[in-house]
Amino acid sequence: MQSSFDGSQSSPEQLQLSLARLACERERLRENAGSRDLLERNRLELGRCQYELSHALIRRYLVQPVTRAA
Repeated sequence: MQSSFDGSQSSPEQLQLSLARLACERERLRENAGSRDLLERNRLELGRCQYELSHALIRRYLVQPVTRAA
């Protein structure tokens, strides 16, 4: 199983697609009695991708404070 996403500054849309692919892969692994190692790697990738998605959304929607001129 290869890494399905590159979390380095990926857009939220790209990360959502990666999450969908990882979720489908997990379903396939479970249906086909995938090994515990493959399921664990998939679980970790899902978690990393969700983490990256949350940070990508924060970067996109975080309102930067206005700095006051001295």
